[in-house]
Amino acid sequence: MSVSPKIELAAKSQSSAQAPRIGAGTLRLPWLAALCTIALQVSPAGAAEATAYRVAPGDRIGITVFGQADMSGETMIDATYNIAVPLVGAVSVRGLTLKEIEQRVAKSLADGYLQQPVVSVRLTEPRPIYVVGDVRTAGVYPYRHGVSVLGAVALAGGFAVSEEQARAALRNDFIQADERVRALETTRLTLTARRIRLEAQRDGRTPDFNSLEGGRGSDEFVMQLKTSEAQLHAFQNLALQQQIEMLQQQEPKLLENRRFVQEQLNAEKRQLELIQQHLVDYNALLSSGLARRYTGIELQREEARNRGNIARFNAEMSNIGLAQGELGLRIREAREAFQRRVWTEMQDSMQRLAELDASLPAARLTRELRLRQVGFAEEAGGPPRRSLFVTRQIDQRSETFPIVEGALLEPGDILRVERQREAEAGLPPTAAAMR
Repeated sequence: MSVSPKIELAAKSQSSAQAPRIGAGTLRLPWLAALCTIALQVSPAGAAEATAYRVAPGDRIGITVFGQADMSGETMIDATYNIAVPLVGAVSVRGLTLKEIEQRVAKSLADGYLQQPVVSVRLTEPRPIYVVGDVRTAGVYPYRHGVSVLGAVALAGGFAVSEEQARAALRNDFIQADERVRALETTRLTLTARRIRLEAQRDGRTPDFNSLEGGRGSDEFVMQLKTSEAQLHAFQNLALQQQIEMLQQQEPKLLENRRFVQEQLNAEKRQLELIQQHLVDYNALLSSGLARRYTGIELQREEARNRGNIARFNAEMSNIGLAQGELGLRIREAREAFQRRVWTEMQDSMQRLAELDASLPAARLTRELRLRQVGFAEEAGGPPRRSLFVTRQIDQRSETFPIVEGALLEPGDILRVERQREAEAGLPPTAAAMR
């Protein structure tokens, strides 16, 4: 251990002043007192040096170079433990105290930049502390000198909700999860019944709902669902049948009209044949001079009118044929539109069923987990027990250790608050995240 010159000089002067008056046997007492004085003066300085604050990334320090305002200012220690000093550039401060930083910066400036620089370094803004876990507002908070663990929890809004509030929240979460499962199961039953009905309509048969099974306490709902789907099946089939029957009822009228027009056409054709025979006789008489020309003109006019009626009746027959074809097309379109609607609804139902089948397992698992949490909370009872842990940079490495509420925190500490789980068989209570 080195001794300062002032202490050594005081010890020598004290021994020389007392030597003439004290015997040789008692000369050791003043030296013992001097050594005790040296120990008392040297020990606090060594302890202070050992516990001095060592900077780390995130700390902001102020550097003052006396007489050099342009070279003074604040800087932050980066992730590589460097600071930026004007003229010098990056200076490593890894593991250094403020006093050691002063010495290193002064040495760097004296190396070709300034003569005998006087440097002062102070900590202007220490790195923040972090509070996570079972607190109301986890986050980053500025470090305050002398802040304790409980003070950091207070900065984070205190501990999280009380046990009773937690149990109430868990019960509410379970109720919501159970309602979601019930809603999904109900929707799945509805879609399954709809799919059975649509398949029956597609195949033209009566739906069979025997394969439709309900879940917890849903037998009455399943019966109502079967009844409603069966009624809907009957109603839609009846509506289609009535629509087709209304179209088919027009066919006998068209057939009757066709028969009537055909009879008129046949009559006109017979009349045309008679007129043509009269014209043959008239031409024979006209050639022998026994007929008048006016009679022949009337016969020709009657023939032309008869031919016009025949053409008109043929057109009516064509229109009736077109109406019959259009009627068959409308009946076919009605059936096809019904089948298209059935297929569209079936595809939509199948897609939604696939989505429900994918969602139901996760919803049931969530409900089961919520139920277990409610059971754990009800069995636990009493105020919650918590464990406190701090993660701290020590000698440039990260260490995590338990801590008590009254302990003081350091800049950069990460305080983790964890609610303990109840003890299992043969095991002590343990923080959930540490298991």
